[in-house]
Amino acid sequence: MIALTISDLMEADAACLRVSDLIKRRKAYGVPDAVCIRNDSFSTEPFSSMVELIGKLWDGAVILESEVPANLTKAMVSLMGRDVTVLGANANNLEQYAMISSMFGCRICISDEDLESLLGLVKRAEELGARDVIIDPMMRNMKQCLETCTDLKRLSEKMPEADHPVAVRTWSGEYAMTMASVSLLITDTVIVTDDLDEDCCETLGALVDTMR
Repeated sequence: MIALTISDLMEADAACLRVSDLIKRRKAYGVPDAVCIRNDSFSTEPFSSMVELIGKLWDGAVILESEVPANLTKAMVSLMGRDVTVLGANANNLEQYAMISSMFGCRICISDEDLESLLGLVKRAEELGARDVIIDPMMRNMKQCLETCTDLKRLSEKMPEADHPVAVRTWSGEYAMTMASVSLLITDTVIVTDDLDEDCCETLGALVDTMR
């Protein structure tokens, strides 16, 4: 899954234009195949309104990124039955996010910078009834991306907690595309990036096609 981001602080008209452009790219290159809606406002109403709007325009997978469980719960109502991933679970809110996953049947992405702690959170989330889990080791650069993805690939053969898709959160431009490419070649990944131009989308689309 490769997702490009839309902020809930965007004006509705700008968000509609953004989605229209992403739909064109998906048809042309297969990338992005998901949209990430980010709760930059930290408020319930702007987030749920943006999620409802994007949900009507975009028929692909959706990632909801928020650090406020209550905001996610309200936003999820307009996406019932859709392919949704919730991003923002950590050690402080794991029980609430696991409940959201169980209630709505969505994936959750669990974040922690310490790999041992992260795998412990994955095990706990599954015990709490979370559905599909995605691992976010909070990688910051190319070196860390390469090393961590490789470590998780090796661990997945021995530990079920490590045998999950890895979230790679990047920023924009060619560096983001390179990080995405490296992770795709190593393991099963969910890539969330701020923005990519059409050339980057085309390149990633071609890479994904060669791996199918």
